Amino acid sequence: MGGRSTSLVESRAQIVAIISQRKYPFWLQTLFDRFHLGCRLPREMISSRKRHRLKKKCAAVLMGAIAQQTFPNCESIAGQSSIGSAEPNVYATVHADQPVNKIIPTLTLGGGVDGHEKGECAQMFSDKNIAEMLSAGLGPLTYRLRTELAGEVWHWNPRGTWSDAVHKRGYWISDDSTADPINVSYGYRLPRRGNTIDQANDDGYSRIADGDLDSFWKSNPYLDSYFTGEPDNAHPQWVVIDLGAAKPINSIRIHWGTPYAERYRIEYWTGDDPMHLHQDGKDEWRLFPKGEANHSSGGDEYVRLSGKARSVRFLRILMSQSSGTSAEPSNDIRDRLGFAIREIGIGRIDSNGRFHDYVIHAANRHKQTVIYVSSTDPWHRASDIDYNIEQPGLDFVLRSQLTNGLPVLVPVGVLYDTP
Repeated sequence: MGGRSTSLVESRAQIVAIISQRKYPFWLQTLFDRFHLGCRLPREMISSRKRHRLKKKCAAVLMGAIAQQTFPNCESIAGQSSIGSAEPNVYATVHADQPVNKIIPTLTLGGGVDGHEKGECAQMFSDKNIAEMLSAGLGPLTYRLRTELAGEVWHWNPRGTWSDAVHKRGYWISDDSTADPINVSYGYRLPRRGNTIDQANDDGYSRIADGDLDSFWKSNPYLDSYFTGEPDNAHPQWVVIDLGAAKPINSIRIHWGTPYAERYRIEYWTGDDPMHLHQDGKDEWRLFPKGEANHSSGGDEYVRLSGKARSVRFLRILMSQSSGTSAEPSNDIRDRLGFAIREIGIGRIDSNGRFHDYVIHAANRHKQTVIYVSSTDPWHRASDIDYNIEQPGLDFVLRSQLTNGLPVLVPVGVLYDTP
C-alpha cells in the first residue's frame, strides 16, 4: 500500500480538537495556549488585522508542529509557503503502510462459554448450536464463571475432599482426576455471605442484616498474614452499609462473631456513592469523632460515634486486627483467621437513651438494607449446592469442537474459592 497524502485544514476548531485528544510537549502546549488565547481576545483588546496575522502565524506553526508530533513518519510537501507568509499552507503525508501495532484476528479474537441457569447448558450446547457457534469463525475459546458472579464456590469436579469430611463441610478441593466425564458442574452458596447483591441470579442475601443472630458473615481467612506473609493492616477487611438515604447517625451496635475485630474504625462517606464510579475526587471516608477502637473485646458492642447526630447514608467498618479466636475448638487454622459479624444496627440514641435502628433486618435481598463486604469465607456445606447456577463441564467443553484444537483459557477461583 502506497503513502496517502492528507491535507490538514487550517482552522482553530480542528487545532483545538487535535490538541485536546493528545498529550504534547510543554513547548507545543504553550504555543497552543498562546494561539488559543489570541483567537479569543475581545475585539476591543486587539485589532482585527493583528488578530488575523496572529492567527495565520500561529496556525502555520501549530499545524506543522502537530503534524510532526502526531505523525512522526510524515513528510513535508516541497514548495509549501514559509511561516508568516500571506497564505500559509501546511500539508502532511501519512504513511498508512507503517502501522503502530498489528493483530492476528484468528488468534486475537475468540469465543467464550459461560455458566447459565438450571438446564440451560444442555439446551444451548446442542450439536446444531455448536455448529452455528463455529460458523462465526472465532478461534480461541475462554471459559467464564457464573459461580463467581454469584458469590459462590465452584466445584469444577464433583469428586473431591472436604476439610471436615465427617460432616461434609468446610473447605473443598476438587480431585485432579475423575473416572467419569464431567458434563456439568455447579456452584455452592456461601452460608457466611456478606454481600446483599450479586451479579448472577441475585437471589441471596447478607447474613449481616438478616435478623438472625445465629448466622454470620466471615471474611476470607486467606487474606490473613498467616497466608499472605504480610502485616494484617496490609489487607484490612471492611463492611459498607448503605442506608438508602441520609439518616441522623450517632451510634452503632455490632454483634460480633468469632473471630472479632480488636482494632477497627467506623467511618462515613462524604459524597454520594462510594460503591460506584463518581466524578468528585474530594469525596472520602472520614472517621467519626469517636469511631476508632483499638482494644475491642467483641460480643454485643455499642459505640457512641459522636455527641451530635451526623447526616449519613454510607457507613464503613474498617477492620485491621483480628482476635484470632474461634467459636468452637478447631484444629483448622482457617476457623481462627479473619473477622466475623453476626448483625449490625446503625442509628441514633435519643435523649432518653433509646437506640433507633435504621438498618432493615430481613433474610431477603430485596427487603434488607444493602450490605457490601470486602471478601467472604469460602467455607460451605454439601447441602449448599445451587442447582440454579450450572457450568458446562470441563470434559464436555474440551471434547467439543468449540476449542478448534487450541488451548482453552480457564479461570481459577480466587475471590470465593481456595487459592
